[in-house]
Amino acid sequence: MQLSRLALLAGLLLAACGDRGGNGGGATPRYSIACDSADTSDKSTLFCVRTDSRNGDVSVVDLDRLPITSGASRAADESDGTYQTVCDSTVTSQKSDFRCVRIHTRTGDVVMLRLSELPHWPHP
Repeated sequence: MQLSRLALLAGLLLAACGDRGGNGGGATPRYSIACDSADTSDKSTLFCVRTDSRNGDVSVVDLDRLPITSGASRAADESDGTYQTVCDSTVTSQKSDFRCVRIHTRTGDVVMLRLSELPHWPHP
């Protein structure tokens, strides 16, 4: 179970990294984000770090202080590769959560996505 979750996360991160080539000229986004959960049988916590690819500065993302999308998550259209989303699950014997954060790869702004309020795809 733990191995399959790690394989899924690795696949998501590879897909997000592979998406960067289509951003009009192949320029690398300035910011990237990586998330994973630390799980025990009693407690599970999601951790994310944001990296500035220009100078290597790494910041821990305080998930409790992030703005949360309230409804649609759409922002102004920009070039391909401007946004990256990373999701992970936190699992204990009593509870399981699936959470996603989205980073604006040029400004470094991070938001928590409220999945229950996002549109579903494909549309019915």
